[in-house]
Amino acid sequence: MNPLLAAQIRRQWTLATAGGVLLLFLVLHLLAFQPALRRYQAAVKQAADLGLTLDPDRAPRMMPARVFALLSDNSLPAAAADRQGSSGELTSATLEEISRLAGQHGMNIIAAEPGVTARLPRAVQVRAHLRASCSYREFVAFLDDLNRSGRLVSVDRFTLMSVSSGRQTLDLWVTRYVLKQTGARR
Repeated sequence: MNPLLAAQIRRQWTLATAGGVLLLFLVLHLLAFQPALRRYQAAVKQAADLGLTLDPDRAPRMMPARVFALLSDNSLPAAAADRQGSSGELTSATLEEISRLAGQHGMNIIAAEPGVTARLPRAVQVRAHLRASCSYREFVAFLDDLNRSGRLVSVDRFTLMSVSSGRQTLDLWVTRYVLKQTGARR
């Protein structure tokens, strides 16, 4: 071998070593890491097909447990919700529950009558009208208990009219929502 060439190669031993290490890593990459990468990509694709994701930015939003419990407690199978809405069972149960809450707070019920029941594609709306004699304090306590009842109930409108000292006549319209359970998830 040429002594001049051998001297140059000895001076460039770090470059030759780096080239050798590069070749070693390239072979290792092709033999070990490429198949592992393909397996990982196949697993991620399979998980995505099942609706799972490893990317935190693409993760589906989870419903809080309290909201899930509220929605579950206020839902019925679609056929049962339609049947109970048509037959008046939901209206009767709503009137009974509101009357019971009103009675617990010392409100004197003058009249309780059903309203229109609306059957929507995803819910049933049951309306009711209540007329009672109560004090303002009793009415506020009634609203507080209605709020804490765990039902999807909205107070559509109310009127308080003074009739005697401390007593008022309450005219209250409420709507209860019963969700329909379906097999489809969105």
